Amino acid sequence: MALIDMIKSYQELLTEKERLADLTKANNAAIEAAKTELAQQMIDDDCPKIGYGGYTFSLQSKTSYSRRSAEELAESGADFFQVLRDEGLGDLIYETVNAQTLSSTMRNYVEENEDLSEALKTVIKTYDYNDIGRRKDSKKGKK
Repeated sequence: MALIDMIKSYQELLTEKERLADLTKANNAAIEAAKTELAQQMIDDDCPKIGYGGYTFSLQSKTSYSRRSAEELAESGADFFQVLRDEGLGDLIYETVNAQTLSSTMRNYVEENEDLSEALKTVIKTYDYNDIGRRKDSKKGKK
């Protein structure tokens, strides 16, 4: 297979990935809308359970919890993590580092310092690999 054919095939795969991601987002939105409509109809019809196609669909009342916004927390003066700790829920808190952020930060660190420090080398693994970059051609009319 010629290089240009490989590039064409790679481009087609990336385009298909984008198309499928868009379809998945649209499908998930349609599922949520259908679920909301179905739940309301089951409430209206006083039908908490119904079977169809080998499945049983049942109305379920659920409660969800989420963290208040930074603005709300600032207004109340509450420290989210401290409140969790004070309530005995500190085990919910995990220190995490985003892998992409770590990689870009280490790349910048090495640019400034020429290499990782010995301390960083004990906790950071380095490996080299080849990748393919792709950018939209900025020349108009060229395809």
